[in-house]
Amino acid sequence: MSVSLPSIRDLFAVAVVGISLSGCANGVGGLNLPGSNSNAPTVQSSASDVANAGTIMDDTTRLVLSNPKKITGYCPSVSILGDTNIFQSYAKGGDGNAQMLIHQASITQTARECTTLGAEMFIKVGVAGRVLGGPKSSDSSKAVLPLRIVVKQQDDVLYTKLHKVTVTLTPPDRSALFAKVDEGIAIPTPSQKNVQILVGFDTSGAKR
Repeated sequence: MSVSLPSIRDLFAVAVVGISLSGCANGVGGLNLPGSNSNAPTVQSSASDVANAGTIMDDTTRLVLSNPKKITGYCPSVSILGDTNIFQSYAKGGDGNAQMLIHQASITQTARECTTLGAEMFIKVGVAGRVLGGPKSSDSSKAVLPLRIVVKQQDDVLYTKLHKVTVTLTPPDRSALFAKVDEGIAIPTPSQKNVQILVGFDTSGAKR
C-alpha cells in the first residue's frame, strides 16, 4: 500500500494486523533485478531509523519541499516486486520448516515524495512493516532485513541500494515495527512518465 510519507508514522500509532506463522513453511525468492547481485552499495540502518521511525518529515525534507523553485507534478509510484514483501529467517538447516523459523518480516506500507529541480528529480522512498518472531526466536532476537530499493526507467536501472535494516524483537510477543527512509535518490528528470520505484526483500543480499 502506497501512502504519503507522513502517513507512515501512523503505523506506529495503531495496531498492525499480525501475520499467521502457520503458513511459514514456504520460502520467498529474492528481488530479481539488474544490479541486485552486483556490487551495489550497502548501508546499515542507524538506531534512529527504528527508534524515530515516525519522524519522516525531517529538516532536509522540509527544506527541499519549501524550495520555491521546486516543480510539483509527476512522481513515480512505488511497487513491491512480486512476493518479495515477505522475508523469513530460519535456524541453520531448517529452511522451509515452520518449527525452525526465527522470524518473519512483512512490508505493509510504502511512500514516496518527489521534488524536481531543473535537470534532476530528488526522490525520498519510505518502507515500513512488521517483524514477528517464530518458534526459534528469543526475547533478545534481532532481525537483519535485506531491503532493496530500485528505481528503473524501462530496462535501465537508475538507482539501486541494499539497506540492512536491524530490528530488535521485544517481549512479550517478540514482535517489532520497522521503517526505513532512503533520502539519497537523485535521477535525471524524466521526460516521460515511465519511471518505476521497486522495493522488496532481497534474499541474495541476506547471504552476503
